[in-house]
Amino acid sequence: MGWTQTTDAVELWRNAGPWLGEHPVENAPLLAEVAHLLATDAAPQGLECGWWSDGSGVVGAAYVQAPRHNPLLTRMPRAALDELASLVARPDAVGVPGLVADDVVQAWVAAGTRLTPSRSFTVHVLEGRPAAPSCAGRPRIAEPADEPMLHRWFDALMAGLPGDPSDRAYVVDDPVAAGGLVLWEVDGDPVAMCSRSRVLADTVRMGACYAPGGEAAYVEAAFGAAAVEARRHARHVTVLAATGEEQEEARLAAAGFVPAATRVLLTAPGES
Repeated sequence: MGWTQTTDAVELWRNAGPWLGEHPVENAPLLAEVAHLLATDAAPQGLECGWWSDGSGVVGAAYVQAPRHNPLLTRMPRAALDELASLVARPDAVGVPGLVADDVVQAWVAAGTRLTPSRSFTVHVLEGRPAAPSCAGRPRIAEPADEPMLHRWFDALMAGLPGDPSDRAYVVDDPVAAGGLVLWEVDGDPVAMCSRSRVLADTVRMGACYAPGGEAAYVEAAFGAAAVEARRHARHVTVLAATGEEQEEARLAAAGFVPAATRVLLTAPGES
């Protein structure tokens, strides 16, 4: 049957939700995007997504391209990739599961676009319990009254990440509305934050963590508390980290996370 494309996340989830949920850890970035779209605006301008069905009508592939973001792909058979390469022509970059990265490169080369591996990310999943925080304080779930402060923190965070397409609603507004943003407080004053995605397919993705004063201990405390809180709502609590960074892997191990899957960012010449 081939690819069915849509600009409506509700339609995508209705048809491809079970497939996305078959490999929830590997698909955590897609699930986070779709969860946000379903909760906020399921059909924003610039959204492109779709699913692929075999000759029997069984879904075996999907992709999501949120506005201002690169396409994110699930694992898929080569036949689906060959067809998708002609539908999503000349992308600047594509995020894919590591196990199909070579096939993706070959499919897009055949369609006239050269993609090369740019960065590799390991998807870690929470299995243990984070270590006790090394600093004073306690966690609190952020409330709507915290949003003005959090918006200032978001602006400061993004100022240090030029080119990052992260959206204010994704990082702050929607997590606050869903009870998914944790503050770390010392003597009643917020000193750090950590957010997460909404739950979809029993999966969440940990999001931005930030301390306006730059204190790493506060960031780690907020992250650990947010992970524990997320585990109350989802079986699969995930976080992405650059593959091979030993210090980051040790930090995540101390927080109870273990490596579970790999995703690769493929980029076209001149992109990064």
